[in-house]
Amino acid sequence: MHKKVTRTFLRTDETMEKYMRISSERKELGHKVDHFLRWQENLVKEFDNWVIVTNEFPYDAVASTSHMIATKREVGFDWALLSTEEREEYELIKKTYLAEHYDAIWENLPRGSTVAHHFHVHLIVLKREEI
Repeated sequence: MHKKVTRTFLRTDETMEKYMRISSERKELGHKVDHFLRWQENLVKEFDNWVIVTNEFPYDAVASTSHMIATKREVGFDWALLSTEEREEYELIKKTYLAEHYDAIWENLPRGSTVAHHFHVHLIVLKREEI
């Protein structure tokens, strides 16, 4: 089941156009595409149970860096579905690597998530300018 894709103002017009076009093409093909199963192609950092990958459709209107951390195994987006080992490693990664490299962790709720079938959260570095 595909969600209706709507425009947000987190992406630039160019990225949003690409997102809308590719989402429409995927919907017409009628198959689920899981980018996280091809995580090696977009790898930023690998851990035992987690990978950090670049976001194919970054939040580039507000962020200079837009990555995602995802489980290596395919598991739905529900914290309760994570194994104890996955949860413990995530907390360690969050306190160490993520705290050193990102400004925010963004978790989409079901209403805003378009990839609910694979657990992931967004990692962003906000755009900044001196004032």
